[in-house]
Amino acid sequence: MRAALTPDDLKVADPLPPIAPGWYPAEIVKYDEAITKGSAEKPSDGSTNCIFFFKLLDGPGKDRELRRYINEKVLGFGKNLYAALGFPKNATGGYDVSTELFQQTVGHKLMVYIKRDGTSKYDSVEDYKPLV
Repeated sequence: MRAALTPDDLKVADPLPPIAPGWYPAEIVKYDEAITKGSAEKPSDGSTNCIFFFKLLDGPGKDRELRRYINEKVLGFGKNLYAALGFPKNATGGYDVSTELFQQTVGHKLMVYIKRDGTSKYDSVEDYKPLV
């Protein structure tokens, strides 16, 4: 492959301006799964990342898409997402989740809490609540 990159092409690689921390309306626009990537120092354990794609519907980051990864080994980190989406609790008070259930979340609207970690160049979806 050969390509000539323009200055505009190079801007795409720059981090976007940060979004002020806070709650924003969003829509889940895609769900995907991927096997974890390892490194030379720490090979992949072969676990699956559940990837939710959120599109912000309003505010300074309107139309920006953010991803939230939840690894299958720590699905409990998604408990606030499951509650915001109204997933039914099972007999033990937990949740029964699956790829099929996660795929059905596409199109759901909810509130997401956005913040930028001090060490990161990127905004992150950190919490969820129902859209009222």
